[in-house]
Amino acid sequence: MRTRIFHPPFQHHELEIAARILRENGLVVFPTETVYGLGANALCAEAVQKIFLAKGRPSDNPLIVHIADLSMLPQVTARVPEAVYRLFSLFAPGPLTVICEKHPELPEVVTAGLPTVGIRIPSHPLARQFITLAGVPVAAPSANLSGRPSPTNCDMAIKDMDGRVDAIIDGGECEHGLESTVVMIQGNEVVILRPGAITEEMFLEHGFSVRQGYESTTQPLSPGMKYTHYKPHAEVWLAQNWDTSFLLSHFRGKRLALVGLSVPQGPWKKVIFPDISRYAKELFATFANLEKEGIEVIILEAVPEKGVGRALMNRMRKAAGNQWLEEGNDLPS
Repeated sequence: MRTRIFHPPFQHHELEIAARILRENGLVVFPTETVYGLGANALCAEAVQKIFLAKGRPSDNPLIVHIADLSMLPQVTARVPEAVYRLFSLFAPGPLTVICEKHPELPEVVTAGLPTVGIRIPSHPLARQFITLAGVPVAAPSANLSGRPSPTNCDMAIKDMDGRVDAIIDGGECEHGLESTVVMIQGNEVVILRPGAITEEMFLEHGFSVRQGYESTTQPLSPGMKYTHYKPHAEVWLAQNWDTSFLLSHFRGKRLALVGLSVPQGPWKKVIFPDISRYAKELFATFANLEKEGIEVIILEAVPEKGVGRALMNRMRKAAGNQWLEEGNDLPS
């Protein structure tokens, strides 16, 4: 398959071409404020099935449907409770996905057979313009091969999707760099199924009761709940503290990178971020860059689990398979 790549500055007809490709049931990679999405016409089961083939994604992993504005909601869901409208009014457009009752005519391949669907209104102007031009809701997971880090720039998307999709829209670097927060309403509670840039603290500030619900389940309600995600080719570990003698002993002869807010001097690659927000934004791009350099082992410094740090730790735990550099773990010898 030949993939057309549209780079800025865009001519209006180029976005029209991309929108027509999607409307005619092709696959288009497009930028959002979170990560790049791999989009298909959400109203066409045949088109959506192509997403799973392009990514190698398990069919029981539901997709998020992206809409340009609230006027598209009736195409995706038959019922929108008042609490859901309130969430959208507070946090959309933006990096929030809300689980709603699916429309009866929405293909089951989108929702993995569930009676619910995740809906989001991205804030990236190109994403909304593209969806508006397409005129249909867009089902879209992240634009990477299944299990790999999500693309936060066009080069990462091209690496995984060139030759697998019909078109790629280059929108530069993503603002947040982590996938959207996914929530559902249960009674008077907001249940967080996947943490992201819209944090627990933000919901609490607006008077919502909140609980976490992103443990793995047999049938996930949201992407990111069940399968291995975000893993680079390198071996990944988490560290609470740096012990340089331990690192020198256990990773001798390995091409090693230490990543975090404060990294000690030593015979390893150092990637240091000024704050947790930057750490979160650039985590996946850092994985891609370290892969290019042939790094064999990546050790990630843990951060406090509050604010966006909760989402960052969620992604890092999955990337590392929850492996910690601690006494008693099965460490390399």
